Amino acid sequence: MPELTASSLMEHHNAASTLVALLEGNGRFVAGEPRYKRDITAARVAAPGQTPSAAVFTCIDSRVTAESVFDCDFGQLLVVRTAGHVPDRAAVGSLEFAVAELGVSLVVVLGHERCGAINAALHAVEDDTHDPRTDYLVEQLWQPASQAWSETKEPEEAASRAMRLQVRRTVADLGRRDNLDGVLVVGAVYDLDTGEVALVDED
Repeated sequence: MPELTASSLMEHHNAASTLVALLEGNGRFVAGEPRYKRDITAARVAAPGQTPSAAVFTCIDSRVTAESVFDCDFGQLLVVRTAGHVPDRAAVGSLEFAVAELGVSLVVVLGHERCGAINAALHAVEDDTHDPRTDYLVEQLWQPASQAWSETKEPEEAASRAMRLQVRRTVADLGRRDNLDGVLVVGAVYDLDTGEVALVDED
């Protein structure tokens, strides 16, 4: 993952400003003071066209709703979701489309604690009886799960480590894509209990 230094953010001025705005929106969400109601009136206003300022690549978990988490209205945020935010061809293609056709300059990879897909991969690693080639998600998440389990055999800690490793792997994967060149890709983690989003730095 690219290090979020002052110089690197200056190179992505618009994207950095968007990131700040998203984090401010998360602050409103946590404080219980959202700016947007996202009601039918707002939907009708946005209906003629969309100009999203950012894309969020996150998990399918029903508790992780990016528009609410970042307090964004209709048309402001493009959201791509796969279990464990696995960057499969459809997900990457969707992000590339967002960049090429909609001018998105920021992609936030948003992980979360207690991720079911991560836990499934950890259980497979722990049991050591599962052939990862027989389950697509387990196969894709095997590396971070295996690394986390080797570092700590405590299930909750291993799950947290594996999730953060997967965020970093996803950021690195997207950062290597030619069609995403020039896009600011950052990793973050959503706390299910507090509602807070924290950026994930490079190890």
